[in-house]
Amino acid sequence: MNIISIVIPVYNVEKYLSRCLESILSQSLKEIEIIVVNDGSTDNSLEICKYYQKKDSRIIIIDKKNEGVSVARNTGIDYASGKYIGFVDPDDWIEKNMYENMYSTIEKFNCSIAFCNYSKDSKLGSTIKTLKFNKDFLGKLDIINELIANMIGIEDILPKYYNVMGCVWRCLYKRDFIEKFKLRFTPGITIMEDLIFNVQALIYCDKACIDHGVYYHYMKNKSSSLHTYNEKMWQDLVKVHNKLEEILEDAELNEYMRNRLDSRYIAMAACAVGNEIYLNNSAKLNDRMKAAKYIIKDNKLKEVLQRAKLYNFENLKDLRSREEAAKERIVIRNLLFYTNPDTVSVEKIRIRKAKNSKRR
Repeated sequence: MNIISIVIPVYNVEKYLSRCLESILSQSLKEIEIIVVNDGSTDNSLEICKYYQKKDSRIIIIDKKNEGVSVARNTGIDYASGKYIGFVDPDDWIEKNMYENMYSTIEKFNCSIAFCNYSKDSKLGSTIKTLKFNKDFLGKLDIINELIANMIGIEDILPKYYNVMGCVWRCLYKRDFIEKFKLRFTPGITIMEDLIFNVQALIYCDKACIDHGVYYHYMKNKSSSLHTYNEKMWQDLVKVHNKLEEILEDAELNEYMRNRLDSRYIAMAACAVGNEIYLNNSAKLNDRMKAAKYIIKDNKLKEVLQRAKLYNFENLKDLRSREEAAKERIVIRNLLFYTNPDTVSVEKIRIRKAKNSKRR
């Protein structure tokens, strides 16, 4: 019998896939099934999966057309037969004792969901990311106040310190729990889909536990959706926010989480503005600034900022005057600073160079 089903959504990751699969096949817990969902890859990812399947019969390959990571993970859930379900992204890797230890922890506390810590790895080195409370077991109130609340955002409206911990790959879920509440990822959501899944799951969860080991290695890959220019990022982020509001409203937690939702909205706006001014955006500087202004003029963002008493947007209605345009640029830079201070500095230099060339 398989104790754990490990779901891996695969799309064009030939560069990293072998490392990922090797780390899973090396698990000290042997009673696992590895469900690889090939989501219409156009590189050699499928061939790599088939190579490893010949070496180890625990690998199940599902080859399907490209429909996005949410549908791919849902397909994996549908095929899963283990008592528990875990998720691994194909460009990451895991420590060999991850699932043995997490299985021991979740069984010990008889919980529906177990969490672990992780390492954020890049070419510059590694940073250990830990849950900021020293508990092994969490009841319903702790789940709401510690887990859900911190996944949504922080109470102080400071996007710089916004703490994201909603990733599914740091979790182990009881499969009966997932099926009982018909938990699935939301199709059409292309970023932060795991955050939405986890918030929904935790609302139904009465008992959760934490294994304080650092088992998962998250690779900060610059080609991922949050590290490259994305023309639809703002629309996608607003979709995420609206879905979170809907979930919390259904659970009657919407007002309780208001400050945290506001914090998230500001952080998302900062992220989206940074995306528009991102150096890999090939659009002209004028067009990039217009796109950033469009985000900052968002009515909901104005409401959130006024509620937070951070900025007063009333004086920014007429953008034609030089003084008001300057004020708006300050707001853009303030928002962007919380996301990427280095980008602001580089962008200032570029703007200065553009002005100097015009004067000539």
